[in-house]
Amino acid sequence: MNCLLCQQPFSQNLTLADLLYWRPLLVERICAHCQRRLQVITTACPECGRTQTSPQLCRDCQRWLKKQPQQLHNQALFVYNAVLQDFFKRYKSLGDYRLHAAFTADCQRWFKHHPADIYIPIPTDAASYARRGFNPVVGLYADCVSLTPCLKKQPQPVKQAHKSRQARLRTPQLFTFVGTKTTLHNKKVLLLDDIYTTGRTMRHAQACLKTAVPDCQLQTFTLAR
Repeated sequence: MNCLLCQQPFSQNLTLADLLYWRPLLVERICAHCQRRLQVITTACPECGRTQTSPQLCRDCQRWLKKQPQQLHNQALFVYNAVLQDFFKRYKSLGDYRLHAAFTADCQRWFKHHPADIYIPIPTDAASYARRGFNPVVGLYADCVSLTPCLKKQPQPVKQAHKSRQARLRTPQLFTFVGTKTTLHNKKVLLLDDIYTTGRTMRHAQACLKTAVPDCQLQTFTLAR
């Protein structure tokens, strides 16, 4: 098969355990060379998932929590480096849906060790969906876990990706709750997005869900930070 990032042909290396144990085989869609170019997050800020040398709250999160005491507990797989910037440009900006499976195996491994009762994807607004033809967050995770859409995103005259950091932070509430409240009652909920930048989108979604279902146990996950 061809690597979804560099388009070069490669063969997946199988371990002895892959051959001997009766379990679904995780199909790698990225070659070893591109995997080495990804920066896996190992030690991070416990609030936003930013990579750092110690597991302490970063300065941004210290400021956030002074304004909004509700904790987020985001975890992310990879640093948003040049490799992922190029990936998201092709996947989201250019709408290349073939790339949606690039990180499926990585996410499946993570979800296996961090299970939740309910997985809620961040939605896309109607205009973006019509232009792109798919929700990029659903595309990334639909083959990994069963998704439960519960949020609706309000129309945005300017996309978050085109705003400055300060403009993102000033963005008013983006979401309304459209799910079934009893579905989330006392459940462990994982809110899913693709990239964590300022955290404004995630915190809006968190606030919307917690207002609708205060007793849900909510954490968040992103592919990149």
